[in-house]
Amino acid sequence: MNYENLIKDFANRTRKNLVAIRNLKSAGADVFDLTQLINSLLGLLVFPRERYVDRIPATPLNELAKRGWPIPTVVGDYPQVENLNQLVRYLRNAISHCNVEFLADERGEIRGLKLWNRDPRTKAVTWRAELSLDEIERIAQNFTALLVNDNAT
Repeated sequence: MNYENLIKDFANRTRKNLVAIRNLKSAGADVFDLTQLINSLLGLLVFPRERYVDRIPATPLNELAKRGWPIPTVVGDYPQVENLNQLVRYLRNAISHCNVEFLADERGEIRGLKLWNRDPRTKAVTWRAELSLDEIERIAQNFTALLVNDNAT
């Protein structure tokens, strides 16, 4: 099956692959659902950038929270992102430039990510935040829904 609508089809296939990996893990297969989640997020944030970035709405954080989007916890003396467009841009930059640190719980299990954004000119960190695995999952689901439901993609 060919990609008829590149962004929507890619988002739908990414979602299906993540579900398939989770099903395999539940059945006892030696697969890594967190790795697939990060790969999914990487693809969802980076792949559509050139064709879709200008259509990501500048929805304020308080409105996103009302719609079920998790809001990253800022770490350090950095400003919070202002809206969805900036959040997606910062997450995309963090993941695509490997500005990511895996956070472990007391048992050594991965519990979340610390991500940061750098100014491309000065290389200075402009934002640093933490997200739990559940929050990362919800961002991936919400962004996938945004990509799939946008008629202009």
